[in-house]
Amino acid sequence: MERPSYEAQPKAVALNSPIAGTPLGLSFVDVAKESGLNVKTIYGGEHKNKYLLETTGCGVAFFDYDQDDWLDIFLVNGWRLEGFPKGQEPVCHLFKNNRDGTFTDVTAKSGLTRTGWGQGCCVGDYNNDGWNDLFVSYYGQNALYRNNGNGTFTEVTKEAGLLQPKLRWNSGCAFLDYDKDGHLDLFVGNYIDFDVKTAPLPEDAGCAYKGITVACGPPGLLGGKNLLYRNNGDGTFTDVSQKTGMWDTIGTYALSVAVGDIDNDGWPDIYVANDSTAATYYQNQKDGTFKDVAIEAGIAYSPDGKPQAGMGVALGDFNRDGLLDIVKTNFAGDTDSLYMNLGDGTFEDHT
Repeated sequence: MERPSYEAQPKAVALNSPIAGTPLGLSFVDVAKESGLNVKTIYGGEHKNKYLLETTGCGVAFFDYDQDDWLDIFLVNGWRLEGFPKGQEPVCHLFKNNRDGTFTDVTAKSGLTRTGWGQGCCVGDYNNDGWNDLFVSYYGQNALYRNNGNGTFTEVTKEAGLLQPKLRWNSGCAFLDYDKDGHLDLFVGNYIDFDVKTAPLPEDAGCAYKGITVACGPPGLLGGKNLLYRNNGDGTFTDVSQKTGMWDTIGTYALSVAVGDIDNDGWPDIYVANDSTAATYYQNQKDGTFKDVAIEAGIAYSPDGKPQAGMGVALGDFNRDGLLDIVKTNFAGDTDSLYMNLGDGTFEDHT
């Protein structure tokens, strides 16, 4: 039986439709609750935030963890300064897609029950066994979960060599094969070199935004150093951050990251949205190192040369010219950024 073609068949919008005349001719409806996505995400105090750590929120990943060709959802969870009674600690959540518009929480049986101040997450098959693995960044110690292929995960952070010798505020992350050896490496952004014991309180330091007392930072606080782990091909990683050029950048306060062949030379590059400073464009030098060329490429600052408070970032070919463009969201009070790739190593701001 011949399948009907749905190409180039635009749907008409009735004139009495509530979405008629909207820019895209469509609308979105929040169906989280009826879909079973009814868990609470924790990140800091409910009524007052003393520190910036309590304001960033948590990440999410859509990925097919069980290979049934339906996207499942993983939600990162956070923490509170005062902690939680034993047995009531919040955990991240994995929701299995039921293929009928609903999801089932399978966190407990999947093994993804670790607690902590979660930040972001990323997905990739780091051990080349054909199953998507999961990495979760934390304020504190990150976690790498190996997909066992049977609906469960095993935390292999220590075995993989990903234990950190110092307290870090890890943020956005991404898997990429930067040296093209067939094994996925791991980039982890770092936001602030932050310690609750020494961080200034807003009322003591006079921190304010538009006349309102707010948590201090990031300006005035020491920026974190981004990390790059090389996959050794045997299930372990080696920290190559400094020697690959991760620390030789103008911008700091990394929040989100996107990876892709930005300059169209066949090698993966890294773009980082930094809060309150210049964005970072790690151009792959094809010799195991990176160079920050964000300023030269025209994607470090706003069109008038000012640093922006970058929050999120994504790559995509919005104008279908075969080149990856960049969209970066910025903090309230500023416009977001759309950089069009000109194909010669530079970009033009098309915001």
